[in-house]
Amino acid sequence: MKRYNIALLVAKLTDHFSKELARGAMDTARKLNADLTIIPGSYVGAQDLNELYDRHYEYQYNVLFDYAAHAKFDYIIAAAGSIAYSGDSALISSFLSKFRSAPLLSICTDDKDVQSIGFNNSVGMDQAVKYLAEHGRHFIGLMAGNPNNFDCRERTAAFRKALEKNGLEFRESYIIDCDLGYNCMSEAERLIDENPELDSIICASDVIAAVVYEVLADRGLEVGRDIAVIGFDDQPISKELYPPLATIRADVYQLGVKAVEKAVSDLIGASPREMNVDTRFIPRPSCFADIREFMSPDLLDSPTDIIKKAVTTYISELSSDAESRNITQVLGECVDLLDEYYIKAPADEKAAQKLYDLLHHLSSTGLRKLAEMCRIYSVHEIMYIWLIRRCHKENLGLVRQVYNEIDRKLRRRYARAASAERDHSQLENMFVRDTIIDGANLHNSYASILRRLTNLGVNTAYLYILEHPIIHNYGFEYPEDVTWEFKSFCYGADVFSVPDNEQKMYTPEVFRNSTLVSDRPRILVAMVLYSAETQYGLALFEPVDSAFFNELELVSYQLSSAVRTLDILRDLNNNMLHVSNRNTELENESQMDELTRVFNRKGFYKAAEALIDIHRDADFIVSYVDTGDLKRINQYHGHIEGDFAIKLTSDCLRHMFGRSAVIGRMGGGEFAVIIHSSHILSIDDLTRRRDKFIGDFNRSKLKPYTYSLSMGIIQTSCSSRDDLEGALEAACEDIIANEGI
Repeated sequence: MKRYNIALLVAKLTDHFSKELARGAMDTARKLNADLTIIPGSYVGAQDLNELYDRHYEYQYNVLFDYAAHAKFDYIIAAAGSIAYSGDSALISSFLSKFRSAPLLSICTDDKDVQSIGFNNSVGMDQAVKYLAEHGRHFIGLMAGNPNNFDCRERTAAFRKALEKNGLEFRESYIIDCDLGYNCMSEAERLIDENPELDSIICASDVIAAVVYEVLADRGLEVGRDIAVIGFDDQPISKELYPPLATIRADVYQLGVKAVEKAVSDLIGASPREMNVDTRFIPRPSCFADIREFMSPDLLDSPTDIIKKAVTTYISELSSDAESRNITQVLGECVDLLDEYYIKAPADEKAAQKLYDLLHHLSSTGLRKLAEMCRIYSVHEIMYIWLIRRCHKENLGLVRQVYNEIDRKLRRRYARAASAERDHSQLENMFVRDTIIDGANLHNSYASILRRLTNLGVNTAYLYILEHPIIHNYGFEYPEDVTWEFKSFCYGADVFSVPDNEQKMYTPEVFRNSTLVSDRPRILVAMVLYSAETQYGLALFEPVDSAFFNELELVSYQLSSAVRTLDILRDLNNNMLHVSNRNTELENESQMDELTRVFNRKGFYKAAEALIDIHRDADFIVSYVDTGDLKRINQYHGHIEGDFAIKLTSDCLRHMFGRSAVIGRMGGGEFAVIIHSSHILSIDDLTRRRDKFIGDFNRSKLKPYTYSLSMGIIQTSCSSRDDLEGALEAACEDIIANEGI
C-alpha cells in the first residue's frame, strides 16, 4: 500500500493548540502508516501584535507555508482557524487559497469552498451552563473573544442557546468581545463593573480567564465564592491558576487524530466517520459554590466522602472511563487501608509497608493523573489533615512518618525534573558552543552542527541552505523559485556531509529526497532558519516523540545562529580568497613590464629561476637582445615611436621563442630570454624566424624608419641564478662580437 505524504500546517508549536493537534496527528499517522510533515509557522495577519510584544521578525516563520504550497504533498491539513485566529474570513480564505493544488482540509474555519472539521462547542457549553444553574448561579457573563474567529462565534452562539435552554436571563451587556490573549483587561473590567449582579463568567479561552482572575482580585472578589469563572480549551494554565480553573475541554489531540483519519480516508476513497469533536465541561474549584466545601477536611466525615469528592471532582479530568475506574479503585483501596490500620486501632510497621506497596503499585501502573491531582489540589495534604484528626493516638508518629515519606518523594520527583532541566540546558549550551567551534572547518561544519541533536530528542535531521540567502522584509512577496543546497543529515549520532555535486535541489525534493528515512512512517517537523530579515534555509527533524516540541524553537535559534555564522565565515573566506587572488594579481602586475606585457627585470629572474628548478642541470637557450637604433628613433621620431619599437621587439621575441620562453625587459630597449632547449629546433631556426619577422615589417613601410635589433644567443646548462647571469653576460658579449647579425 502506498504511504501517503501528508502536511500539517499549524501555528507555533509553543502554542498548546498546535502542540496537541500535532501530537494527535503524529500518533495517528504512525498508526495508519502515513508520512507526516508538521509545518509550524506563526500567526498570519498578526504583525501588529508581533510589534506590540517585540517579536518583529515572527513573520519569517510563515515562509514555511510558502514552501508547503510548492512542495507537492499528497494532502494538506491546515489549522487555519488557529493560524489566522486574529483575522476575518477574507484573510482565512486568502491563506487557504495557496494550498488548493492539493487535497485540502481546514481546521476550525467556515470557508464554504474548503472542507473543514472542528469542535462541537455546544455540548461543553451546555454542560457548563447547566452546572452553574444547578449550583444557584443565574447571572452569567461571557468574555466572547474575537468575533472574527470561527470558534469564538460558535461559542457565543452556543452560550446564547444554553442560557435559553436552562431558563436563564440573557442581556446584551453580559457579552463582550475581546482579544483572545492577555490584552483583554479593559474589557474584563468593563464587563464586571457594568454588571455588578454577575455571579459567573465564562471565557472564550483559559488565558482570558487568567486575566479575569486578576481583575476580580483587584476588586476584592474571590473566584469560586463571589464569582464562578470558567475557561475554554483546558490549557496547562488552567491547572496552574489558584484556585484551579474550571474549563470546557476542547480535546485538540482528538482533532489531530480525526484530521489525519479524514486525510487518509479521502486519499484511499473511503467514507470517514463523524469528524467533529465534542467539547466537555471540567468542573474545578473556580466554579464551586464555596471552595471551603471541598478544601476543609473537617467537612469530610467519612472515607466514603473522600471517594465521593474525588469521583465528582477529579474523574471529570480523565480522558477515558478505564482510567476513571482505575483511579477510583486505587483511591478506594487507599482509604480502606487508612481506615483499617490507622483509625480503628494501633498500627504496626506492616501497615506502613502496605501503604508504601500500594503507592508503588500506583506509580508502576502508570496512573500519573492521580499524582498530578495531588499537585494541583494538595490531595495528600488534605488526606493527611483528615487522617491526623481521626487516627488512633498511638498512630500519630507513624502517620507523620508516612506523610513525610510521601512528601519527600514528591519533592524529590520535582527536584529530579529541575535537575534534568538544568542538565538539558547545559547540553543545549554545549550545542551552541560546538557550532561555533566546528564552524571554523567549513568543509564538514554543516554536518558537525547536527551532532548533538540526538541528545535533544531527534532520531534523524536534515539541513538545507538556500543557494543564496534571501532578504525578506515584512509585506514583500517571497520568491517562488528558490533553490537549495542539501548540506548534511544525521541518523542518530552519525552525521554526514552531502557531496557538492548532489546538493542542489528544488522545494519538492526537500520534502521527498531519497536520504529521508523510509523504513517506517516518517514524522518530520520543519523549521525555518533565519536571522532578522535574512532567510538562510530550513531544517527537518524526525523527533523521538512530541516532547521535542518544547525544544524546537530553541534548537531552531541555535541552528539559525550556527548557519548565519557559517555564512559569515564563508563570506569571509571568499573575501580572503578574493584578496589573496587580488594580491597575486598585484604581485604579478609588479613583475610585469607595463609597456610590453612581458616580465620586468624582477619578474624575469623569478620566472627564470622557477624554470631552472624544473629542469635543473639541463640545456637552455639564453638570449640577450637590444632594440636597434632606439636612441635615433627617439631623437628624430619621438618617444611614442621609440615605445612602438620596444613593443615590436617584444612581439618579435614571442614570435621567435613561443609560449614556453621566459622573456623579460631588462631596461630601455634591452631584453633577456631563456627557454629549455627541447622547445627549440636550433639557433639557426631562431635567426630565420627573426629575420623573416623584421623583413616583413620593414617591407610594409608602416614606419618612416628601418627597424632592427641586435641579439646574442648561446646554448648552455644552468642550475642556478648565477649560471643564468653568467649566460646572459656571455650572450651580451656575443652581441658585441656579432654586431652585424
